[in-house]
Order: sequence, then structure tokens, then C-alpha cells
Amino acid sequence: MNVLSSVVSAQHRPELREGWRGLRFDRHLPREAVHKAADAEVLLSDSARLGEERFAVAARWSRDHHLGRRDGPGADPVLLAETVRQTAIHLAHRFHGSTYGHPFVLHGLAVDLDRPLPPAGPDGLDVGLDLDCRLLAPRRPSPGRERFALEGVAWAGRRPVGRVRLRWEVLAPERYAVVRQRSAEAAGAPEQPPPAPLPLDAARAGQTRPQDVLLAADPERAGRWWLRPFEHHPVLLDHAVDHVPGMVLVEAFRQAVAAITPGAAAGRELRGLDAEFLAFGEPGSPIAVLAAPAPEGVVRVRAVQDGRPIAEARLRRPEAPC
Repeated sequence: MNVLSSVVSAQHRPELREGWRGLRFDRHLPREAVHKAADAEVLLSDSARLGEERFAVAARWSRDHHLGRRDGPGADPVLLAETVRQTAIHLAHRFHGSTYGHPFVLHGLAVDLDRPLPPAGPDGLDVGLDLDCRLLAPRRPSPGRERFALEGVAWAGRRPVGRVRLRWEVLAPERYAVVRQRSAEAAGAPEQPPPAPLPLDAARAGQTRPQDVLLAADPERAGRWWLRPFEHHPVLLDHAVDHVPGMVLVEAFRQAVAAITPGAAAGRELRGLDAEFLAFGEPGSPIAVLAAPAPEGVVRVRAVQDGRPIAEARLRRPEAPC
């Protein structure tokens, strides 16, 4: 599976290192620039405009970051996904003039790795993104609504490692309120989990700590899990939101892949992720996560709430071909 075949190859962009020359990796951007409440959760360190729609972004990954604290040989692909998400927020504010305080809504996120990510050493890992980021012109003008897309090449340790893509929109608060109300009204009757779903063992979920496990097994159906409470997780939810964040679902999807794959490292060493976010996940209503293997080492995963899919993804395991 090659989720980003349209992206320009890193081999055709040798000038990225020139764009990086003035960027800094020894700091982090202000947390407001990426909508984080804690300084420790900011991954980006600098950015520069290389052309009208082309940008270089620098990031520094700490070995002690939650998404990097695993026993695998390299850094975590979900950490790259979170880096791209933060990049979208930063570029929209700094270079496209999106208003601070306006909600960002994630629609699609993809990471496609050509090789495993290197590990973050004691001094961290330098990561770079060489991106095309553009404001999409709507067919009809829509006040209070900006649609964006970015795609490009990811570098880690100064080597190209794969490609990334993200789609999102920025909504004025009044427009966001209308969209949220419509989404809540479209939900069906809640589906109740069985009386005693069992939290996955941390190792089976690809984790090292029980408190990081997001899934509980459904004893009545193989391949179905239920999202556990995450409201007090200091990383996956470090500020108040009115819906289930997309990155919580991405992490739950990865854990589902680990749960159905022999060897706990499979969830940590994903080589591809292509996720679509279809509806808001409403707090307080159960969310089922369903996973099933597909051909060529791919696992299809869905999150379903109140009778409707709210997100779906294709995740590529290490043994799958590109």
C-alpha cells in the first residue's frame, strides 16, 4: 500500500538541506502556536517559507516523550503523525493568517514510511518536513470556513524516511457551533458495551504502562474493542475539548493493530497509516473499535459510535510491501 503516491519523492528535493540551514532544532515553539497546554508536548522547533506554497519545518523529538517511550528499535510513527498535526496548526496561523481561537477540524491524516524511523538518542532526534501547504479554494465561498491541505516528505536524522499528508479546516466559532450541533443531532441510539469489557494487557496493546492502554476487549466479539476513558491522560488530552480528538482515535487504532498481530512490536513499528475522520466523536457515548486484517499486511480499522462510523483507517504492518 502506498498511501501517498502523488507526493514528490525526497530524492528530487535535495535543496531541503539548504532550507534547513537557518532553522533551529535546539528549542521549541510556544505552545500556543500548536494548540498545546504543556510546553513539553510541543514538538516543533522552527519553520521557514521556501516558496509560495512550500515550507520547511524543524522538530526535535525527545526520547522521553510519551509516544516515544517504547521498547522498539526506532521512534514511533504515531509521533510523526502528531508532528504533522502540529505543523498544520502552526503553518495555518503563521503563514496563512488563520485566527487564533478558531477551532481546527481534522479530516484526513496519512503517514507512509519507506524505512523504520531511527531511535531518539539521549539528545533527541532531529526531524524535518519538506511540505507543500495550500489553502483550498471552495467551489462556493463559505464565510468562516478555511480548508487546507499539506503533503510532502519527512526526514529523520537528516535522511528521508517517507511521506506525509493532512487535510483540515479552520472554522469560525459560530460556524463550528453549527457543525457540532448538526453532528450531534445525526447520531443514532447509543450502542452499549458488554457489562465487563477487559482492558488489554499493556504489552498486547504495544504499550509499556497500563495507564496508556486505550482499549478494552469485548468478550462477546473477536476483533472488537471499546475505547476506555482517556480524559485524564496528560499527553493525548492535555487541554479541554468538546469531542474525542483524532489523535486519540489514531492511537486506539494502532493499539488494535498490535492486539491482533503476533508480537507486541507490530503496533509500534507501523509502516503506514491512512486515516479519515468522518464525524465528531461525542464524549460520554461508547465508541467501538473494530479491526480486521486485509490483504498485503494491511489492517482495516473503524471507530463506530451510536450506529455510525466516526473514523476509519488502513494501517500497514512492518512486513507489508510499499
